[in-house]
Amino acid sequence: MNQRYVIPNLRNAILILNLLSDRRKGDTLSGIARHLQIPRTTVLRILTTLELENFLKKDGRVFTLGSALQRVGIQALASLDIRGLSAPILKDVAQETGETSHLIVPSGDNCLILEVCDSPHPLRVASRPGTLAALYCSAAGKVFLAHCLRDRFEALYANTRLEKRTPMTITSTRLLQREVDTVLRNGYGLDNEEYYEGVRCVAAPVRNACDEVVAALGITGTTTRFTSAKTSAFSKIVITAADKLSEQLGWIAPRDKSPSAARNG
Repeated sequence: MNQRYVIPNLRNAILILNLLSDRRKGDTLSGIARHLQIPRTTVLRILTTLELENFLKKDGRVFTLGSALQRVGIQALASLDIRGLSAPILKDVAQETGETSHLIVPSGDNCLILEVCDSPHPLRVASRPGTLAALYCSAAGKVFLAHCLRDRFEALYANTRLEKRTPMTITSTRLLQREVDTVLRNGYGLDNEEYYEGVRCVAAPVRNACDEVVAALGITGTTTRFTSAKTSAFSKIVITAADKLSEQLGWIAPRDKSPSAARNG
């Protein structure tokens, strides 16, 4: 980057906004100047300008973020393309695990495969983008049942007979509820040959800036290659990737938790 074209006070204004975004209770002029090591007179001019344009608000001596930033943030989030953002992350996951990676979103009473990056191996298993999958027997579907569809669990399955797709498919709503609780504890969903025999999948939740689960990122592989012993290692890779995509959507992990641990909250 050519420093000749950097505007010092514009950069200082950005530093101030970033500082206050990390301090929900705000800070004073003196506190900001001291923390950023910027002259008080410079900070005063910047704060006054930002307050005038509603990027900051002042309560007594304390400055906090203003309403104008909400509008900017909403517009920025609206312009995000989750499918486009996921593509390089899915590619990295497929290379690291050797399995097909995918991005899935909720779609009514099912889930929809939005993007796929094929395994580098000649032998691969994965449905194509646009495919609908059942919630109760897919890794991503269990993620949605544990998070964004949690309040609808009983309505979805109270009077529904669950199809036994394979000998491993969970068809008891009581056991499915227990499985959903496990997803919350572990931070990922697992399809252990429940959708197709000989196929195993793992998926982790993707969150937006409001901490809402809006998608799931996962991998699919044959059980000969994606063995049970690899579940722990693969789940960590998938969780890390899902966290990375979440952060690009504006999600911020709680400070007292690691990103992967925060998925259980």
